[in-house]
Amino acid sequence: MHLSNLHTHSVFCDGKETIEHMAQRAYEMGLVSLGFSGHGPQTINLFGMRGETKYAAEVRRVAKLYEGRMKIWLGIEQDYFGYRTIPYDYRLGTVHYLDGRDGVVHSVDHSEESFERLLREGFSGDALAMAKNYYTREVEMCKRIRPDVIAHYDLICKFNEGGRFFDEDDPAYQALALEALEACCDGTRLLEVNTGAIARGRRTRPYPALRQLKRWRELGGRVTFGSDCHDAEKLICGLDAALEVMRAAGFRSIWRLGEGDELFVEEAL
Repeated sequence: MHLSNLHTHSVFCDGKETIEHMAQRAYEMGLVSLGFSGHGPQTINLFGMRGETKYAAEVRRVAKLYEGRMKIWLGIEQDYFGYRTIPYDYRLGTVHYLDGRDGVVHSVDHSEESFERLLREGFSGDALAMAKNYYTREVEMCKRIRPDVIAHYDLICKFNEGGRFFDEDDPAYQALALEALEACCDGTRLLEVNTGAIARGRRTRPYPALRQLKRWRELGGRVTFGSDCHDAEKLICGLDAALEVMRAAGFRSIWRLGEGDELFVEEAL
């Protein structure tokens, strides 16, 4: 299978590497295509991109360096609170923040401590209320942004390995996640299997959960791989786990960034 990754971050947002270094390592690892998806600017100004125009220019410059060897695409990770001022080849749609009942905008994935504060202070310890807020926002994001790809769909599970904060198998929780997924599929057909939490040592499995992936397949949705890479050495971290869960969900093909003129191409699993 050809290697590709559409979810990467550089020093233009919260990544560790320059765009040129990330591209160099991707080429050395054998990727046929690579997408940069910096966090776009946001109205709440948390971890947003620094210099959107400069970011795009640098991606285009590096893309020319690898022309004919590895295709590089210009993308953006656009949050619910995000916006864009220039055109992109593709957009990842995400939700990172929730408005708590305490009137504070809380991060979903910044740290275990901040997530615990979100649950305790933002939702008085009511995990189902938090989940309902999160998945409602996912649907709103998809309908408003119409992203090319839905990224890390169940991000609220990042710090929940082993059910630390809530029961992911609770039928009430699953109903929220699956109903929202159906609504999201109405506008976006490509769902990312994201291994970012594996790379950070937070989880042993990718997002989203197997049950959600199975439902996505039943809805006629497609899947792609993204490592949510902030460190060039982890460009394809968790790929085997991602492919395994895709196959377990019944998918027979994966969609990835193309190496020619087509943005996305299908490849057998």
